[in-house]
Parts: sequence; C-alpha cells; structure tokens
Amino acid sequence: MTLPDTIVRCLLENGRARVVAVTATEAVREIARRHKALGLAAVALGRAVTAGLALATLTKDDEQVTLQILGDGPLGGITVDARSSGRVRAYVKHPGAVVPSSESGAGRVSLAKAVGCKGVVNVIRDLGLAQNYAGQTALVTGEIDRDVEHYLTASEQIDSVLRCETLVDGAGEVTACAGLLVQTLPQAQGEALVEFIRQTLDDERLGQVLSEAAVDAETLARRLLAPMSDSLQALDSRPVTFACACSRERAASTLEMLHEEDLQAMILEDNQAQITCNFCGEQYVFSESELELVRRKHQPTRPAS
Repeated sequence: MTLPDTIVRCLLENGRARVVAVTATEAVREIARRHKALGLAAVALGRAVTAGLALATLTKDDEQVTLQILGDGPLGGITVDARSSGRVRAYVKHPGAVVPSSESGAGRVSLAKAVGCKGVVNVIRDLGLAQNYAGQTALVTGEIDRDVEHYLTASEQIDSVLRCETLVDGAGEVTACAGLLVQTLPQAQGEALVEFIRQTLDDERLGQVLSEAAVDAETLARRLLAPMSDSLQALDSRPVTFACACSRERAASTLEMLHEEDLQAMILEDNQAQITCNFCGEQYVFSESELELVRRKHQPTRPAS
C-alpha cells in the first residue's frame, strides 16, 4: 500500500528546531517513469526531489526552489524545481548512463560513483521578491542529501540535518521515497539539539523505516526522531504532486528566440521543429507553416505606402 505523498512542517521541543518531513513515492515514480530512470538514476532523482521539496518550505508564501546537483559522475547532473505548494518536477541529464560497479552488500546505496564527488550544489530561491537568492557550495560526498545539508550550513548558515532516501526493487523501479530536514530557528538556541540529531540519526535509519511499512510524513518524522517525538508539534501539511509548467505556448516562445536563419534552416531541411521538455519529456511539434509564421515575426514591418 502506498500512502499519499505529503509535506509536513513541524516544531520540535517548543520551537528549538523546525522539522520538515516529506514523502514523495508516487511523484518520484512518475518522474522516473518519464525519464526511463532505473536503479541508481532513480535513487539519485528521488533523493534530489525530496531535498528540493524540503528546501521549498522556508516561508508560508509561494516559494520556488531550483536545486541543481552538478557532479562529475556519469549521471551528469540533476535539476529539481520544487514549490512550497508541493508541486515538483525534475530530470537527470543521463538517466541511462552506465555507472561503475560498487561493492555489494547490505546498507544504504552509495551514489558517489554515479553523481560524482567533484562539482557543485546550486540553489536558487524565488520568494516573489525583486531579486532571487542564489547560493553555491562544492559537492562533498556525492550522496546528495549530505551535499545539500552542507550547502544549508555553509551557504545559508543554518545548522541543518538532512536525510533523504529512495528505495528501488530488483527491476530498479522506485518503491519508496522520503526525506527529513531538521533546522535551527533564529534565536531559538537549538544548535545542540540539531547536532545531537546529526550524531544519532545514521544514514541507514530512514531506509530501514521505509522498508518496514508505508508511513505518512508525520509518522515518519516521529519514528526517526524517537524518543523526542513527544515534543514534535505538527503545524501544517500539503500534498506533493508531480507537475510541469511546460506548454505549447512556452515551446513556441522558445522558437521565437531563435535567429531567422535557424528558423529558415528548419523549414528547408526538416519541414518541422520538435521541442522536448527536459523536465517531463513532453514533445511539441511545429509544422512548416507554423515555423514560417514565427520566422515572419523577425522581419521588419514595412511602413504603409
């Protein structure tokens, strides 16, 4: 049984820390299906998606976060667009890449060889203000959640613990996906609490909880934060859904940005143009006549005689 994907925001120990729990199994399944991502590619997508959703919870207003994990591994990079409303989309550059084999064994799947250990974490926050906030830090592990945790501490200077996990079956398809973010609050003196959670919440615990049974986001947080879960106060929740903002109109706008010579070449050589959305894989085909209309917009308007 799969429970609805949800984000839950909470306070811990009378506000000494904020807690965000995310379940995103169905959303990540859909994203992985659209990109034909299996195995390590699906795990990487899932960890990045839950990290992005957790980041997009800073305010009560509509917030959009773009998270990029750009490593030197064969997957090539992962981009996530997440909104505070719970809508999310994502893609991995090379979902079918062959990844060097790692030593098999029980425990958490390592993404270091797939993502890479050299590269950057980019985060762009759109809070609806005049300017967006952008930050960047170096990759430190290639495991995604630890790298985003490092970003929060080093770039946004918020003591944070982030654990994200995605489980896959023998065919490489997603069976469960979730994440937990714990952060200090300004003037709350929660640094010792967050550090205690960092030291006691090992990397494998989240995967163990997900493998035992389906849980909702609040139950997940309580199980991971036991025995202090009695002090966990849930504030609000919202659904998580896959959603892409692409459209035929936006694809046409992309064509209008091309030079007239490029449009002319498409008309003469291909008789059409096809634009594919990186995030959802939707394809938009424009006929020769439609391309000609776009090309004519580049031509200067002649004054009436």
